[in-house]
Amino acid sequence: MKVLGGKPRSPKTGTESWGLGRGDEIDASLVVIDPIGGGTRYEVFHAWDRTLFCEVAVKMVRPHRVADERAMQGFERELGLGRRLAHPNLVRFLRWSLAERPYMVLEYVTAQTLADHLSDVGAVSVPETALLGVRMCSALHYLHSSGVIHLDVKPANLTMGDPPRLLDLGIARTAVRPQRLRHRVGTTAYMAPEQCSREPISPVTDLFGLGVTLYEALSGMRPFGEGDADAEAPEARYPQLVDEPVPLRDVKEVPDRLHRLVMACLERDPSRRPADAVTVALELERVLEELHVDEILAWPRGLRVTPPSA
Repeated sequence: MKVLGGKPRSPKTGTESWGLGRGDEIDASLVVIDPIGGGTRYEVFHAWDRTLFCEVAVKMVRPHRVADERAMQGFERELGLGRRLAHPNLVRFLRWSLAERPYMVLEYVTAQTLADHLSDVGAVSVPETALLGVRMCSALHYLHSSGVIHLDVKPANLTMGDPPRLLDLGIARTAVRPQRLRHRVGTTAYMAPEQCSREPISPVTDLFGLGVTLYEALSGMRPFGEGDADAEAPEARYPQLVDEPVPLRDVKEVPDRLHRLVMACLERDPSRRPADAVTVALELERVLEELHVDEILAWPRGLRVTPPSA
């Protein structure tokens, strides 16, 4: 789900809506400008906040989910994360309400998502993809250092603005050590094998989603085939459990270092992926250095940027 401007996304079927349109009030402090879209649990509106006196995005629990204990637990978990997390490459959390129409107010970001760019324009250049990857690694390093695993890194959850943003903590989990999920969560094509099979998740779970996203950004294609959404067997629903990814260099001419990095992120075994987001960011920066495009380096050449624990 997007929490930003750009193309509206149609709500999924089988969901109830608050039925709000331009000029309708969410409450006395918020008036709708336009619906943005949403998912099965939430709908999102571009709105004017009379309290903050600015444009905002409002993420609302759908009416039939307000009495759903699991949905509200997820909503309150996301509230808790939003209240304590702040990073330049994350959307800013502003305020919330648990009244009759539970909602959270977020920064309104007008930049296009990577998914929209791929749909409207096509693949992204190697330098732009590498720099975008570094910025996403910044957000992921911050989340992981804060004990949070995103679990839904994908083109629809990345903006390409300046700064780019990693969106949507709706299914993020707090995890200070590897832990098993009680339910499969995520977007099928970007889920790490451990998400698909409900094995323990860890920060490197997000690196798999990042790897799929970088692969798609560079090539316009995904590394695995389509699964059968109606199949009962996990192996049929999630090809990444059994299939090898199509090598990136077979579908796109990219530097060897970038090919090796993306394919390492796509390793089925979590222990064979890069150690952490900082490791990925450093490799992406080396790709930029080898391309001699100093004007878009993530940091000045030669600067010591690694955190003390890295």
